[in-house]
Amino acid sequence: MNQFKILAVVLLTLLITSCNKNDDQVTGVGDVMIVAKQSGENIVYGISMYAYTLSSFESVTAVSTAEPGKTYTLKANQEYKSNFYFEMPETQFTTTKPAATTFTFSATFTNGVKQEFQDVLTDKVLPIPTLDKCEYDAVKHQLDMSWTLITDAPSYSINIIDGDELVFRSIELKNGTKTSVISAAGKGWAVGFTPEAGKTYTVRLFAYMFESVVDAYNIQAISFVEKEVVWGN
Repeated sequence: MNQFKILAVVLLTLLITSCNKNDDQVTGVGDVMIVAKQSGENIVYGISMYAYTLSSFESVTAVSTAEPGKTYTLKANQEYKSNFYFEMPETQFTTTKPAATTFTFSATFTNGVKQEFQDVLTDKVLPIPTLDKCEYDAVKHQLDMSWTLITDAPSYSINIIDGDELVFRSIELKNGTKTSVISAAGKGWAVGFTPEAGKTYTVRLFAYMFESVVDAYNIQAISFVEKEVVWGN
């Protein structure tokens, strides 16, 4: 599983549960976002993009007005044909911020219908989050986290990664939330997974900036910070 699936499962759940799914609803929506991370002494940037539908996609591509000769090919999120994504490999991130542009998505649905839809991306980005605390409490048997809130980032989430595998995903943390407690018995872990004492995991804290219309399909920018943590007893 690609570790940059930021809120894909959360967004997909909202999409499915907010409406009555109808196979005839061949309407898509696209969202492109700038992703920022720390790389050594530098902040580097890339993009992620998602396409959603209440029906099912056969294929989705996207083209930017800033790079009309470059086509991005999205792929299905696991078995979910209603959610396609593209996430730039971290090795392709650069110190140059992506330019403001408009992305045009070209979708073919499984019933053969074709449709285009657009998403406008500005050049606004988020600073990297600051973790004030991220350590395992051996007395309370839990991972304690706290962070400094970022202006323009009303929403956060936490991932825990084991090697290349995403093993924990929090719910969306919003409304000024700046602390989190994670235990082995809590919710959010992958099915059948239990963290091992003495093993090192990568903890990622994500921050989200929304577009002028604040909803799950209008993310403008994401930034994240990560720290390796040894799980305790």
